[in-house]
Amino acid sequence: MGLNVKAAFFDVDWTLYDHASGRFIPSGLEAIKKLIKQGTKVFLCSARNYSSMRTFGLFKLGIPWSGYIASAGAIAVVGKHYVRKDLVDANVVKNLCKTAKKLGRNLEIITPKTRFMIGQPDEYTKAYYEVFRDGMPATHNYIGQPCTGVLFFGPEDEKDTKIRAEYPELTFYRFASYGMDIQIHPHIKGEGIADVLNYLGLSKEDAIGFGDDIQDMSMKDACGTFVCMGNGKEEAKKVASYVTDRIEDDGLANALVRLGVLKD
Repeated sequence: MGLNVKAAFFDVDWTLYDHASGRFIPSGLEAIKKLIKQGTKVFLCSARNYSSMRTFGLFKLGIPWSGYIASAGAIAVVGKHYVRKDLVDANVVKNLCKTAKKLGRNLEIITPKTRFMIGQPDEYTKAYYEVFRDGMPATHNYIGQPCTGVLFFGPEDEKDTKIRAEYPELTFYRFASYGMDIQIHPHIKGEGIADVLNYLGLSKEDAIGFGDDIQDMSMKDACGTFVCMGNGKEEAKKVASYVTDRIEDDGLANALVRLGVLKD
């Protein structure tokens, strides 16, 4: 007898999208479509912000998503309804902008729906977007727009150290060679999932989550079953309910079949 799953949450990078081959894995997308036909609600669950998710093509895959979790849990949406919106005080963001300009570094401001840079693209900004392939945003000033966090462009060097030291009350998470998230407190995907399930009147046992990285580990606490991709980080594999095949070996679809989530 398989798992009786009513809601499924999917990380994007290295779970749905294989950066090595530069494509979404077809078997995974087809498996998600089958879940929908079974009546399962399906959600994107990404560290990407909404604008990045949209420009990356996640809403053009032929999948009618039930909603999404963006910015690693800062934003959670069911249908068109926000069930979570974790914002940073505008004065904090204004101060971060001043500090970044003083250090000669660029910032990306992330709002619930949009994103923009406060300075013209530099070498680090361009290098970052070469990796993440989600389109470089426009440049304009921050004037108090609602903000879930900012992205600091640049390597881990003395300027990185200076901005950390100037804002000890903030959370810094370096996730890429030229990208560091700055937040009022850590964004946790599992908290976004919990808010979605609560809104839907579902329990954690009704949910399954798929991921590969350290930020996905909180899915273990929020979902009855957490599946780690075979290409995932060792830390994520250790807490997973089940470790499936690698992304390029149809790991997502295989797990749904082997765990009995897909009924046919």
